[in-house]
Order: sequence, then C-alpha cells, then structure tokens
Amino acid sequence: MELVIVFVIFVLAMVGLTRPYIGLLALLIVMELQPGELYPQLAALHLERLVAGLLLASILFNGQKLRFPSPIRWFLAFYGAMILSIPLAFWRGGAFGACTSFLETVIFIIFMTALLTTEKRIKWFIFTEILLVDWLGGSALWNYAHGVLIVRMNIDRAIGITSSAGDPDTMAITLLVTIPLCFAMMGRSNPLWMRVIAMGSAGVYLVTIVDTGSRAAASGVIFLALMLVFRRPRNLIYLPVLIALGPLVWMVIPQQYKARYETVKTLKTDLSYQNRILSWHGGVAMFESNPITGIGAGDYTAANGMKYWPGNGRRIFLNAHSLYFKLLGELGLVGIFTFGGYLICLFKLNFRLRKQLAAVDASRFLQGLPAMFNIILALLLFDGYAAHNLYRDMWFMVGSMASSVSLLPMLQQQVTETSVEEPGMSASRVIEQKWSPALLPALRAEVPTRVPRPGIHLRT
Repeated sequence: MELVIVFVIFVLAMVGLTRPYIGLLALLIVMELQPGELYPQLAALHLERLVAGLLLASILFNGQKLRFPSPIRWFLAFYGAMILSIPLAFWRGGAFGACTSFLETVIFIIFMTALLTTEKRIKWFIFTEILLVDWLGGSALWNYAHGVLIVRMNIDRAIGITSSAGDPDTMAITLLVTIPLCFAMMGRSNPLWMRVIAMGSAGVYLVTIVDTGSRAAASGVIFLALMLVFRRPRNLIYLPVLIALGPLVWMVIPQQYKARYETVKTLKTDLSYQNRILSWHGGVAMFESNPITGIGAGDYTAANGMKYWPGNGRRIFLNAHSLYFKLLGELGLVGIFTFGGYLICLFKLNFRLRKQLAAVDASRFLQGLPAMFNIILALLLFDGYAAHNLYRDMWFMVGSMASSVSLLPMLQQQVTETSVEEPGMSASRVIEQKWSPALLPALRAEVPTRVPRPGIHLRT
C-alpha cells in the first residue's frame, strides 16, 4: 500500500512541475495524510519537504507570481512575533523548533495564495480538503467500531491514526471547523454529486465528534447550529426544528458520553478542569515575566511544569488548554497585536467580500464563502476557550482562501471599470475608498494613472 501512495504522490508532484496547482493539491494531500507516519519506511523520504521543493521549483519555472494581500501580511507579521519570541524564550531550543515546524505552514499558505487564482481552483481545493478530512474522521470512526480507541476520562474515545488528526479533542475540532466548508459545497451552483458528498461528510463528522467525547467540540456543534440559524432572518423558520431535534439527538447518544457532557454541571469538582484553571494562572505568570514577547512559541508546557505552575505540590507539565492564555503567555503583547490584527483584517475582508460578490453577481458558491469563513473563525474563537488552537492551520488557510477570493479576476474587472465620480480624483483613490485594501497591491499596475474626461470610461 505504501508503494501505491508514493506512486500517486509522485505522479501528482511530477504533473505539478508544469501545472503548479496540481502540485499544491499534492502538498495538501501529503500534509493531511502524513504517509511517513502511516508507513515508517516512507519517513526517510520526507515527502512534505520533497513535494514542497518540487512545487517551489514549478512556481519559479512557470513564472507564477507570489501575492501578499493584507491578511497574508498580517499572517507573516504573526510569524515574525513567533520568531521574535526566541531570544528571550524560556527554552530557546523549544521555541526555535516550534518556529521551524511552523515554517511548513507559512510556506503552504504562501503557495495557496499564489495558486488559488480562479473559482474552479478554490472550489476543488476546498473539496479536496473535505475528502481528506473525510479520511481522518472516517478512519477514526472505522477504527472505533473495531475496538481501536483510547480510554480517557472513563470513556471510550475515537482517535486519529496520524498527527494530522491528533488526540480526540484536536480531531473533533478539526471535524467541527470543516463542517462550514461542507455547507459551502452544498450550494445549488455546485454539481449534485458534489453536494451529496458534502452532506454525507458533515454527517460523518458529527457522528465522529460524538465518539471522541470532546465537550468543547460538542458545545461547538450547538454554537454552529445557532450561528447557521441566526445568520439570516429567513433561517429562523428552522429554529423550532432545531429545538425539537435536541431531545431526540440526546436520546440516541450513548450513556457514557452523556455522563461526560453532564460533567459541565460539576466543573468545580472536576480535576481535569481545575488543572486547566491552574494552567491558565500559569499563563498569566508567564506574561508577567515577559509581557512584550512572551516566554517563547511552543514553550507553554515546559514552562508550566518547570517554573510557572501555581498549584501546591507536584508541578504538572500541562499545556494551556486555552487559545487566549497560550497567546498571552507564549507571545505576549507582540503576539496579541499581530494575531488580533490578522483576525480583524480577515473579518473586515469577509464582510466586504459579501457585498462585492453580490455586486458582480458571482455564483452562489462564491457568495456563500465569506460567511462560512467567518463562521469558521468564530468556531475557533469559541472553542479557543478550552483548546490551545493558536497554531492550527485552519486559521491561516481561511485567510489565504479569503484573500484568493478577493483577488479573483471578476472583482479586479469590477474595480478597474469603476468610474471616477469627482473631477481630479485619481482612480487609485476611488479604489481605496470603495474596495478592500487587500485588492490594491494586485490592481495598482492595472489602474490607469490618468483620469479620463467625464463621459469616457476607463479601459479594461
């Protein structure tokens, strides 16, 4: 089987030498499947690096331009905050290793933004991601049904078979934040077979989430349902259906998971939750020790166990179990500024895109993407209360996909056709007033520098 996987990836990578987009899909497949973990014989090949190197060569050979709209620049600034944390890190080696590991994500996001240049490419990229997450969730569900699981917190918990899926809680959130992408693929502008697969995928994710026993993901499902219902006034007709389904779903959930979810009523006596609170106090102490750059990217667990754990007796090497305390402790004010700036920029871009895509009468698929992107971000923020998901790829994949949508030719065409309303006002000034700043770097070269006389339209 490992030979088949290597052969398929090799063929995709070779085709990608002349068609970089195919190489991007090959890199996505390698990053999600992690064949080196499934088959140790392949680990020595370092397929991620090999495919990434071939993709870089393809991009350079084919003259593909890299693009850096505002969300990507904020993302790179966030990576800069990670690097800046190294010199004063609690454990410099650990922080350096975290930054080196995260470099794979940085390169992948840059490649994504460069190559997702058409609606078709964006659609197939999202669909490929859904299929790969199907494999993560489906394989975990299959293994769970055949007794391959872990027992933790006194319940049976489904687990992923590679690090791309991670522990039960990590995998559950991966499945949760992919559901909005499934909804994006269910739009009527997509083929029926594609919509059916997306609907079935969402169903598999929901069942697998239950079998992980993740309280954060279960509450995230409820939060997602409420966001979808209240997103539009016309969706409120589904609220009674949602309320009626609640008791029915609760009836079919196995008793061990009901008991797990009901522990939210007794968190004061829940040892796991109390340790998390102590870990959060440790994060505050980390921030106080170095409020500017933090104690170092990826150093939270080691710093907690060796120095900052506030509890009495034995120190516990425990990670943050919270996005907010992890950001506070590891990256300090610089990290808060850059990550917060990235999110604000991305939310604003998605709100603008909804209006712009409606104005150019884009497909239902494209028009629905900005809302789904914002829902994914909201889910990550919501589950960030109890999950240290700061370096999760999905944060930045959403930014790359939204940036790619903002740079689609249809929006560029609309901008370049915008007439100047006030005599003497430059065309670039019109763009700055009416359109997303993320469009400007790609458009300045196309916008005429001279303003035509009234009645004469700009050339496209």
